[in-house]
Amino acid sequence: MPAEKNTTLRVLVPIIVVIIGVGIVVAGYRNTTTQGKSGAASPAALPPASPASGAAGAGSASADRPAGDAVDVQPAAEVASGGVEGSQGTAATPDAAAQSTPATAGLSDAAGSANAGVAPQTPVGEGPAASPARMMLMARPQPEPAEAPAMIGGLAEGGADRLQISFTLLGAGIETISTAEHFETIARNEHYRVQMRMTLPAPGGGNEVLSSLAARAVLIDGQLVDLFGAPGAPVWRERGPGDFEAEIVDQDGAAVLRLRKTYTLRPGGYVFDIEQRAENLTDRAMRLEWVQYGPVELHEDVGGYGLDMRRVRMGFLLEPGRDPSRQFVQPDSKLVGRGTVIDRVVDSGDGVVWPRPRDFKDASSLVWLAQTSRYFAFAVFPRVAPDDAAANAADPAARPLDKSFHLADEVFAIVRGAGDNASRRLLMQMTSEPIEVSGGGTADLSFSAYAGPLGRRQLSEKADPLFVALAMDRMVIYNLGGPCAFCTFQWLAHGLLAFLTVLHDYVVFDWALAIMVLVVCVRTVLHPVTRRSQIGLQRFSKQMQSLAPKQQKLRERYKDDPKRLQEEMIKLMREEKVNYAGALGCLPMFLQSPIWFALYAMLYFSFDLRHEPAFFGVFQTVTGGAWSFLGDLSVADHFIDFGGPVFSIPLFGKISGINVLPIVLGVVFYIQQKYLTPPTTASMSPEQELNMKITRVMIVYLFPLLMYNAPSGLALYFITNSTLGILESRWIRAHIDTLDKRAAVGLAEPLGRRKVENTAKHPGKK
Repeated sequence: MPAEKNTTLRVLVPIIVVIIGVGIVVAGYRNTTTQGKSGAASPAALPPASPASGAAGAGSASADRPAGDAVDVQPAAEVASGGVEGSQGTAATPDAAAQSTPATAGLSDAAGSANAGVAPQTPVGEGPAASPARMMLMARPQPEPAEAPAMIGGLAEGGADRLQISFTLLGAGIETISTAEHFETIARNEHYRVQMRMTLPAPGGGNEVLSSLAARAVLIDGQLVDLFGAPGAPVWRERGPGDFEAEIVDQDGAAVLRLRKTYTLRPGGYVFDIEQRAENLTDRAMRLEWVQYGPVELHEDVGGYGLDMRRVRMGFLLEPGRDPSRQFVQPDSKLVGRGTVIDRVVDSGDGVVWPRPRDFKDASSLVWLAQTSRYFAFAVFPRVAPDDAAANAADPAARPLDKSFHLADEVFAIVRGAGDNASRRLLMQMTSEPIEVSGGGTADLSFSAYAGPLGRRQLSEKADPLFVALAMDRMVIYNLGGPCAFCTFQWLAHGLLAFLTVLHDYVVFDWALAIMVLVVCVRTVLHPVTRRSQIGLQRFSKQMQSLAPKQQKLRERYKDDPKRLQEEMIKLMREEKVNYAGALGCLPMFLQSPIWFALYAMLYFSFDLRHEPAFFGVFQTVTGGAWSFLGDLSVADHFIDFGGPVFSIPLFGKISGINVLPIVLGVVFYIQQKYLTPPTTASMSPEQELNMKITRVMIVYLFPLLMYNAPSGLALYFITNSTLGILESRWIRAHIDTLDKRAAVGLAEPLGRRKVENTAKHPGKK
């Protein structure tokens, strides 16, 4: 006789699967839309410039103040207004630069500028004594060049360079950073830009410019001097490709300070160095504080779900009491989202990114600062020689490094634009610690930057020992954040990815096949657990079915006495040797949840899957690249590609095509339900029947709907997993039926019966 179908198992398992899927998606969505609330007001940051800053960009009379007084600047919260261009900003061209207004608002200007009456900056502190007649300082204006600054690096496929950097004279900052090996889409017609200058409409007219790594200002003995300049009237001049110079002069035009800024690409990698030096041209000491723009937000790279995974990341040293060696960098564990930082600035004016004692307990010094997206990162960190980094990575105690990022003693978040978070732009601003420069001396303000993939291979020790020495390799994290952050089990996710990589590199040589083989391996390893759990539930289900008639009689007999009914039910189960512990056969299934969560997050964030086609790109090969179906495992399958987003649905993201894998997944779930779910019977209560109907709807319709815009690599995983689940359940049921048939002829113990040991002695034995 065939084994009875287990209603409990068939209802419970689909609910668990749906809850996991819904939980991950909702958690990620909530993480990207969380409102960051903080009541502490931030010290004011120097915001991007307004049209009122003037062409010369010089410090004015009101900026001349006694040492130790506060520098008047505009709080970041007050400048978060005005229109914004498209969702990814606009990378300005040299022609556009001539039409833009510089990002230099916020300088105190007693000559009637729009910046009067703004809030004060944190006091700078006492500097060296100035002469009785205080000098009036400004950056020397430079002639507008006929051509845009020269670029460094290149985009040639297979070339020596992996980056190409273009520049702007506004603050000697970065126009764009493009990668040679990575593209915006699988069409490979536009190189991916890790950083790009953004030009936004200003509230008072004109445009505002956000330029990565631009020199914002310098404080000389407490006097603020603008270093950004203005379109058509730069304060920096180009000496050569990636090499810029500016001079600070007094009211008589005599040079006081010479600034040199040189960008140098490291060959074969994604790291480049920014050598910054400030040479004191006077015979007296001066005190400098350098204000530098840091990373500008990366453009959104959602790849399904509409989840914005852009984050502000940082690494820091612990206090000497916790780490006397000051060699072990701690990457942040908060995973603060871009939207949370924007909310802090807009809602409460709290633009402080570093230091934040409430977020980073026992933190001492900042080591690196980054903005990341789903697949890319732009980070700034101390300049370290490669040989020193290699020695330090091998043995931190034997070759210590000064890892403190002195250029970023304080970091502020600047928000530009209006509307929701998707319409705003986020820029980091770094302020150095005070630096004493003797007469004729030079201050070194150099640092380095990484602009490349957020991938484990690209940030490994093999790629550059520096990444391990500074713990920058730990920027790579497979975590959606939010409430589900704790359950993604990073050690397990990294282990699964390592195994998946072995399958790809040495066994099947295709990521889609590697995912499918990984599912086979995982289910094979967990098969004993799955088999035991299903047999345990079958056993308990059969026992409960055998008790159903007796339980019904008890319900009828004691229907008016609930307490007595409960006592008799317990007594009946005790007499029949039925224990609720048998229902714990489903417990091992919960133990599989860490693997599901870790796999889910790993496949979503793994850079290795970006722009990788499925099944050796067969669909692209046979159509000459015209069909995008399964051309990129990191996005939906795009069976029919609309060529771009047509509309957007909250939680689901932008819909840009018709996807068939979620439909296939729904069909597989439907077959699974038809096979595994028993028909309703008279013994089932109305509540049980309702639960079964709800489960059918959830598993067959809701989960595939949630997976509609998911990366196709995830869809392949679930389709393979569910198909193998059906085959595995068939095998287990066949095994159970075999046991029952053998038990019928006395060859084995049937499920649901208690085995009784025969203790009688054999007549022929003593």
